[in-house]
Amino acid sequence: MSVARRGVAIALAGIIAVLGADLVAAQGKKKHEEETSKETSKTPAPDLVIVDSETVIKAGGCDVGDPLITGTIAIKNRGDARADRLLAKPISAVYIPETLDVKDEDIVPNALQPLELFSTDILAGKGVVKTGRGFEGQRKVYVVVDPYNEIPESNEKNNLIVRTVTFKCK
Repeated sequence: MSVARRGVAIALAGIIAVLGADLVAAQGKKKHEEETSKETSKTPAPDLVIVDSETVIKAGGCDVGDPLITGTIAIKNRGDARADRLLAKPISAVYIPETLDVKDEDIVPNALQPLELFSTDILAGKGVVKTGRGFEGQRKVYVVVDPYNEIPESNEKNNLIVRTVTFKCK
């Protein structure tokens, strides 16, 4: 083989090596992008949240026939899919943890579309004896959306707000 041909062969080998390396790198990059896309792409899911600024929680009355806690819960689906649920389970609950008989579980709409806002009244503790049970002064009241985790959501950690309410039952 002549020197000129040997030089061309070496040059071609070098070009093929570079092109091969580029091809391998491109294939590796494509595979990495596909894997990353699989990791970051998510299935559309609802994300129910309590709209804190639109939710009102206040003390009610102290008689057995009065609700202890009244107000309105505002719930929004901030997700990118419809929130379907079973009619047999409530979508929200309000309670004072130490007294689980003072709670309100309202059955509300069958579904919430993405970005749909819904509100429901709170009437917790109606029909429950309140005197002599420590419902005096400030207590924490918990408001939960999807309390039984019936709706698979993109974020289950934003389903709770806590409010301090001042009660006057002795």
